[in-house]
Amino acid sequence: MKGTKRISELITNPDLLLPGRINIIEANVSAGKTHFALTTLPEWAGSPERILYLIDTINGDMYIQRNIITVGRMFYAFCDYNTKHVWGEKAAEGKMPVMTYAAFGSEVINNQGNFHWQDFDYIVCDEMQNLVNYQKIGGKSAYLIAAEYALRTVAMEGKAKIVGLSATPQKIREHFGTLCHDVQFDRTDLHQLETFAAVPYSKKTIEEIIQDHIGKTGILYVTTIENMEKYINCAASIGVRANGFWSVRDEAQRKHPHTNEQKALRNTVLQQETIPDDIDLLVINAASQTCIKIKQDKRIVDYMIVHDKNKDVQTQARGRYDGDLAEFYYHDEFTAIYYECPPVPERFLNVRLYDDGQRELCNALALKRPNAAGIYSIPTVVKVLRTNGYAVIHKKDSKKNGAWYYYIHPKGTNSGVSL
Repeated sequence: MKGTKRISELITNPDLLLPGRINIIEANVSAGKTHFALTTLPEWAGSPERILYLIDTINGDMYIQRNIITVGRMFYAFCDYNTKHVWGEKAAEGKMPVMTYAAFGSEVINNQGNFHWQDFDYIVCDEMQNLVNYQKIGGKSAYLIAAEYALRTVAMEGKAKIVGLSATPQKIREHFGTLCHDVQFDRTDLHQLETFAAVPYSKKTIEEIIQDHIGKTGILYVTTIENMEKYINCAASIGVRANGFWSVRDEAQRKHPHTNEQKALRNTVLQQETIPDDIDLLVINAASQTCIKIKQDKRIVDYMIVHDKNKDVQTQARGRYDGDLAEFYYHDEFTAIYYECPPVPERFLNVRLYDDGQRELCNALALKRPNAAGIYSIPTVVKVLRTNGYAVIHKKDSKKNGAWYYYIHPKGTNSGVSL
């Protein structure tokens, strides 16, 4: 590990957080952003109940509620909106209310805008980029839009300070624009985890990587529940004890209900921050991408596999292990074909390749998509050829009604020939 200082040691002045803005605290996973929100902010506010903590997932909600100063939505909100009670009146004294963005949006809608902003000095928005990202997903988008509208209203009123926590905040900046304020602090000695080998997996499949690590402890991130189940079964077939858990939302559980073993696994991971001894491979997806923590002093993880090309997802998923990591395998589609490009047959060199010729070239090279069916089409094939030393020209032919063609020069020849 590098660095010795956490966020709470580096951001010590309340005046660094501005009213009327979204105060972005950008720091790598393990830098202590959550600890700062649960310890420093209550000190500044005078009481945990002066802080509202919003988070992106139900798993994250459950994880934060392990803290003795937090209280969940069911204890904080009223379900009967026909009474004269106001939202939050039922809160346990001295407790910090925690809920997902979707739950917050639901409260805002059901209260018809009667939100008492004055109850809070700070509103923590953990993994705030997902307030934006999840609006693209159906089902909860109306609640998320309501949550965003409420937060914008808070910012415009300029009373409660909004604190956005993220290791990957670019989406927040793009979406909220001038509302954003990046909190400045000295990062010189900021605590961060080390990854000793980051390997873009190319020639090997996920199954082969797991096979190579039999007897070791790993974490696998994939996107869909179907793929989670697929790789849990694949691992079991080669003697690797694997299991995982996903969202507990009704729509996920109707199609893919958790077994009793998975329920127990979820509780262990979220509450004890470890992988049980009877599991070799923990399989997760986006429901746990930003929230769980596996502590190194409780279970050493030897390797991780993240099957997603998105760099933000890779960063967030890596952070689920709170320790230095020997091997980190990540999906890189281009790297997967970079080393596998065969020589271009001579019949495709020094000739103009129109649509038919381009299709023939793709079929001849047959650059297969990793972990998927089919071969790459001409744009990706050309990218691979150029990376492998071929000069490829793309031009219009004025004599053929402006038809586009590619012209491939042999390796080592002049690529500046006028065609």
